[in-house]
Amino acid sequence: MHYIRLLRPPKLAPSQRAMHTELVFTITTDLGDSFLCPDEPIDLVVTADIYSPTGNVSCELSEHGKLQWLPGRRVAKPVYDLPPMAVNAMMSGDAVELCVGTASSFAAEDVRGILSSLGEKASQGGAGGLVMPVRVALNGPEADNDISTRKLRLSAASEPPEYLEVEEEIGESIARHVWDAGVVALSAIAGTYKFPGLESSQHPCMQALRRMFDDSETMNILELGCGVGILGTGLCAVYPRGAGDCTILMTDLDEAEGRARANIALLKHNRSGSQLGNANILYENLNWDHGRQGRFGRQVQRRRWDLIMLSDCTYNVDMLPALVETLSALHASNVEQVVDGDEPVSSRVFLATKPRHASERALFDLMAGAGWLTLETQVLPLPVLGGANESVEMYLFEKA
Repeated sequence: MHYIRLLRPPKLAPSQRAMHTELVFTITTDLGDSFLCPDEPIDLVVTADIYSPTGNVSCELSEHGKLQWLPGRRVAKPVYDLPPMAVNAMMSGDAVELCVGTASSFAAEDVRGILSSLGEKASQGGAGGLVMPVRVALNGPEADNDISTRKLRLSAASEPPEYLEVEEEIGESIARHVWDAGVVALSAIAGTYKFPGLESSQHPCMQALRRMFDDSETMNILELGCGVGILGTGLCAVYPRGAGDCTILMTDLDEAEGRARANIALLKHNRSGSQLGNANILYENLNWDHGRQGRFGRQVQRRRWDLIMLSDCTYNVDMLPALVETLSALHASNVEQVVDGDEPVSSRVFLATKPRHASERALFDLMAGAGWLTLETQVLPLPVLGGANESVEMYLFEKA
């Protein structure tokens, strides 16, 4: 998968007509290690979305000057005049947001489209591969010079729209961005509820997760290495109201806290008065060097965790021993909370990863050596525009 990434905030400046905006963006893989190099030019679409009390309007800016991403391109710097209605909206204090995306056939903007691309196109040897659009606010209460957003539709086209929004940081750093395994894992989990007929939703791995969610009166879920929080906040958004009460605790290093908490706040704001989800979501810092020693924060210690989940956390092989030892320390903490008469405790781990190099396979030897059994394995092919196909692997482990 590829991502349109803003390299700096949009610039606004007066023009002969009224006002124009200058954009600087690139299209890369999730770690920024490869630019999009399509076999044929891909049409890009830039829109100004206006949100006002009288209704929302979308104006395409790129229709009068065709914008394409060409093979070999590294950066695009288009300049557009803003339409009068967008300028008037900004002067009136209404929110105006720019969206940079691709033609709909390539756009990774909804769960159904992502899952279909992973399944049908890849299995048929098609030309699959998707590009995720990016959004940025020009003004209004959500405007921030440091952040852009990703917006993923969770519901079917025939249903009322339900979206997940996740903030990222603008710039060249790959930190505090969504990555492939998190996007795919969330789509797969959401698909079990929103699109149960899809092949990915019927897989034993997803079915096992759904049974855990559906059959539990209470569900405590701990996420390690949450990053910006797409997996944790996304699960909270799709967690069914008919299931039991659920608490999701997202954890990561100190430097991830600000953006993770901001996305929790954004989720709660967007959920206000809606029917999204049935879970409570929290955040706490957790360093695996502390976790491997059984040193956990107050929120981690206060619950027995029914499921530990993580995505995009195995690329740094130097941290794999600390990760596995943290998982085992969490299992030990679960066991310690058993009281007389309780059923024996087993801990489960859901892990999603996009393998990037062979050395990551050391994780599975470490997990087996620590007594973790592999219950289910689900591999989803990940087509890449202009490149070799990759895959996202999802595992369900258990330790008794």
